[in-house]
Amino acid sequence: MESAQNMNQEASQQRACSIPQKLQGETPISESDLNALVRLIGDVAGLSTPLADRKRVLMDRLSELLDADGWIWTTSTGFSSGEVPAAVACSYGGFSDRQFGLLLEASQDADYPIPENEAMIADIQQNGHITRTRSDWINDEQLRAHPSWKLYREPAGSDHYLFSLWPMVGGCVSGIGLHRAPGRPDFTARERRMIHLVASNIDWLHIADLPEGAPARVAVLSPRLRTVFAYLLQGWNRKRIADQLGLSANTIAGYQKDIYRRFEVNSQAELLSGFIMGDGGDHVALAADG
Repeated sequence: MESAQNMNQEASQQRACSIPQKLQGETPISESDLNALVRLIGDVAGLSTPLADRKRVLMDRLSELLDADGWIWTTSTGFSSGEVPAAVACSYGGFSDRQFGLLLEASQDADYPIPENEAMIADIQQNGHITRTRSDWINDEQLRAHPSWKLYREPAGSDHYLFSLWPMVGGCVSGIGLHRAPGRPDFTARERRMIHLVASNIDWLHIADLPEGAPARVAVLSPRLRTVFAYLLQGWNRKRIADQLGLSANTIAGYQKDIYRRFEVNSQAELLSGFIMGDGGDHVALAADG
C-alpha cells in the first residue's frame, strides 16, 4: 500500500515536470504560472504528512494563488440526472463553520436543488474531467432568482466559484471548488486553466481515504441524513449540529443512531476513522455531547 502510494506521488511529480511541454501553444497562462504549479504539485507530492494534511496544504496555497476567499473539496456520489449528489467526504478552508454549513445544506436541499445541478451532471457525463466557473452553467439573473440564493448562498458569502470535477471509479466525483464572495469578479480563463492542471496531476489525492463501500451507503441516505452525516465527518457534536440546523439535540441523536447503524459503527470516532477529516488531520478532537 505504502509503496503504491509512493509510486503515485513520484508519477505526479514527473507529470508536474512535463506540464510546460504538454501545454505549449494551448494555454493562456504564463511561464511563471506554470512554474508556480510545478512547484506546488511537487511540494505537496513530496510531503510525508497524512493525506488530509496534504489536501489542506494544496488547497490553501491554490486558494491564495488564485485569489479565492474560500475552498471546499468534496468526494460525492449520485451524479445522475434528477438526483441530488451526496457528499461522501469533505474538507474546507477560508469559510466559517456557519458559511460551510449553509453551502452544505444548499447542496442537499431536495426541495430547492441548486439550479446548476442538471447542467453540471450533464457536463460531467458528456466530458469527463471538467473545470467550470459558475457562470458556465448559470448566469447572475438565474442564480439570484432561485430560492437557494437568499436561503444559503448569499449569507454563505459564495457567488462566483471555480469547480474542477474529477470522475472516479464507482460513480464518485472528486470536486475541488474555489469560491469568491458576492461583489468580487468572476474567475478568468487563466485561473480556470491553472486549477484544471492541478486537478489533472493529483490523481493519488483524488482517490485517497475513500472507504470501500461508502458511496453506496451514503447514496441511500435521505437529504437530512446526508447533511448530518457530513457534519459528523467534520467532528461536530450533536448540540452543534442541532444549533446549525435549528433542530433539537434529541432529533440529531436519532439521526446519529440511524447513520451509525447503516455504517455498522458504534460511535462518531469509529465513523471518522475511515474518512477524510474536516480539520485536515487524521484525528478530530470531538467535543463532548451535552
